[in-house]
Amino acid sequence: MNIIGVIPARFSSTRLPGKPLKKIADKTLIRRVYENAGESRFLAKLIVATDDERIRQEVESFGGKAVLTPSDLPSGTDRVAYVAKDEPAEIVVNIQGDEPFLAPSVIDDAVNALLQSPECVVSTAGRTNITEEELSDPNVVKVLTNCRGEAIYFSRQNIPFVRDDKTPKSPHPALVHIGLYVYRRDFLLKFTSLPVTRLEELEKLEQLRIIENGYRIKVVKTDRASLGIDTPADLQQAEKMVQHDFR
Repeated sequence: MNIIGVIPARFSSTRLPGKPLKKIADKTLIRRVYENAGESRFLAKLIVATDDERIRQEVESFGGKAVLTPSDLPSGTDRVAYVAKDEPAEIVVNIQGDEPFLAPSVIDDAVNALLQSPECVVSTAGRTNITEEELSDPNVVKVLTNCRGEAIYFSRQNIPFVRDDKTPKSPHPALVHIGLYVYRRDFLLKFTSLPVTRLEELEKLEQLRIIENGYRIKVVKTDRASLGIDTPADLQQAEKMVQHDFR
């Protein structure tokens, strides 16, 4: 089965302009993401989808492949779909361009989960051992799953609500959502044409559009920590992680 990975990367960022070109030790963020994802055993091809010529040049400078996308595309998913429409792939993996420490094994587990779940159109990942701080942080997206390991709901809120004010039995049922998506290509192209849904609009989480339209998302669990780069403080933390050979 032809499986490709696409890394959406835009230059503009409110909190960290030019984020993909920021250095973590001796390498740019986008290079670290690309090289890390390249260790996946499932991906036949890896492509950066970017709206900026500087990012394209950086990717090509280290031997990677990049495609320029229109600057007016509304989201990273739309950039991934823009690339996927011209690729003869059956499975398309959306790898976030600000996750340099995402374990390649998590990518492989998510791909394998979709291959083994013909009833699902998307798979993603969630980290176990969520902390109290993460539960209360609206910047940390939480996901709940059913008994089949499929997503019930994604939220920025602390979910589920504990009515009797007692701590849920360990492990906590909420997972920290990891922004990795494995799509069946046909569904990805359909998804980007679906109108924004009400819950998606309220939470500002586009994956809710999938659930609201009645489609199923498989969620693989992992205990592997990662770090999304959004602020200068995140860059400093990433520097320390590289120094300690974090993987």
